[in-house]
Amino acid sequence: MQQAETAELFAINSLHAPLGAEIVGADLSRPQGSKQIQAFRDALDVYGVLCFRDQTLTEQQQIAFTEQWGPLEDFPEENKTVAASTVYNVANVSAQGEHLPETDHRVIFQRVNAQWHTDSSYRYVPAYASLLYGIEVMPEDALGGRTGFSNMVLAYEALPENLKARIEPLHMVHSYEHGRRMFASLPPLSNYEKNAVPPVSHPLVRVHPDGRRSLFITANAGNEISGMPLDEGQALHRELVEHVSRPEFCYFHKWKKGDLVVWDNRTTLHKAEVYDMARYRRVFRRTTLAGEGPVLGPYSTAVVSRAKSSHAK
Repeated sequence: MQQAETAELFAINSLHAPLGAEIVGADLSRPQGSKQIQAFRDALDVYGVLCFRDQTLTEQQQIAFTEQWGPLEDFPEENKTVAASTVYNVANVSAQGEHLPETDHRVIFQRVNAQWHTDSSYRYVPAYASLLYGIEVMPEDALGGRTGFSNMVLAYEALPENLKARIEPLHMVHSYEHGRRMFASLPPLSNYEKNAVPPVSHPLVRVHPDGRRSLFITANAGNEISGMPLDEGQALHRELVEHVSRPEFCYFHKWKKGDLVVWDNRTTLHKAEVYDMARYRRVFRRTTLAGEGPVLGPYSTAVVSRAKSSHAK
């Protein structure tokens, strides 16, 4: 006998920013009905970032809520502040509760995330969405520590037409090992980790099933453009990173304890805002939803076929 779904009332309130909405009234510690999950998915498609306020979630409850959306990703590294392969502790605090020094590689690794990026872009099939839960957050009057988000659909639409034409056929190289190039004190990847996530190439322009286009770049997993001389490609990459940083595309989330923030990795970039790591503890727990397919660009076979079928009608 199937268990009847429990209807739960919640409100979705736009943040009146370039992206983002706040959801109030949902208790994510309880199983959600399929209609609720679909409503959350639809809201994520519209707003790009969702903040569920006032949640109290154990690790297992967060995993269970994430699984209601779809399959989870495994984190590729063997030994980080991780309790389970599907859970990543974004923290300057160890699993045992120790406030880690700034020289600890687990803390340095957090600095890699201070660059604009989309989670798992170093995979052939990047992540669909990420869910980050605030366990220990910064004091209200502390500087920094927010999470910034940038709307890649708006950023693409705002590009000059000549730049859109220039980047349309181009791909970017995404490499998990790039963080080691940025911070040489990080330990090298093991053979297991190198084999798990070899470098990949993705289109700079992502074409979505509904026809929307967005930029698909990262600043923490690469800075090279396939088929371009190194200096030229890196100059183009810098130009695009500066472009997505413009305030009209961005929202910076000020964390409260108990926030669960969900973002769409397909259409947004995010980054951790710099803060005084030696002074403040900051502990978050992340689960990640696996993507459903590779990044498709304007010249991908599936996109070209879809365009031909549309024109034929």
